[in-house]
Amino acid sequence: MTPPPSPASPGRWARADRGLAALLRWGSLISFVALLLLVTGEILVRFVPVFSLGWADEIVEVSFAWMVFLGTAALWRGREHITIDFILQGLADSRLGRALELLLGLLALVFLSIFTWEGWLLTVQAVGNRTPILELPKPLGYVALPVSGIVMIGYTLHRCARAIRLGRQGAGLRSGQPG
Repeated sequence: MTPPPSPASPGRWARADRGLAALLRWGSLISFVALLLLVTGEILVRFVPVFSLGWADEIVEVSFAWMVFLGTAALWRGREHITIDFILQGLADSRLGRALELLLGLLALVFLSIFTWEGWLLTVQAVGNRTPILELPKPLGYVALPVSGIVMIGYTLHRCARAIRLGRQGAGLRSGQPG
C-alpha cells in the first residue's frame, strides 16, 4: 500500500502550472503587442517618411518567434489545439480509448523530442551570429523553439503518466484539466 501524496505536492504543482501558464500567455501577448506596434509603425513611416525604422525588422523577427512558440506551448498546455477527436470521444472511458490516448501522447513525445532537439541545434549553430543593425544575438529568436518544446514535453509526459494512472483506475481521461 502506497502512502497518500503529501498535500503540499499538488499545491506546488498547481501553483507552478498557473505561473507557467501566465508566463506563456503574457510572453506571447507582449510579443504580439511589440509586433503590432512595430509593424504598424513601419507601415506609417512608409507613407510619412519622417525617420527610418529599418532596425524594427530585427525585433519583429524575434517577437514573432516568441509569440508563435510561447502561444503554441500555452495552447498545448490547455489542450486547445485543433484536434480531430471523434474517435477518442467514441471510445471515451473504454480501455481502447485510454490506450489510444496513451499512444497519441507517445507519438507526440517523439515529435516534440525531435522538434526540441532540432531547435536546440539551430540555436547552437547561430551562436556568435548577430543581427546587422542592432547586433542582437541571433540565438535570441531561435531559442524559443527548444524552450516551447521542453514545456510541451513536460505537459505531454504529465498527460501520459495521468493516462496510465487513470487506466489502472479505470477512469476517464478527458477531465478538462490542463496537463
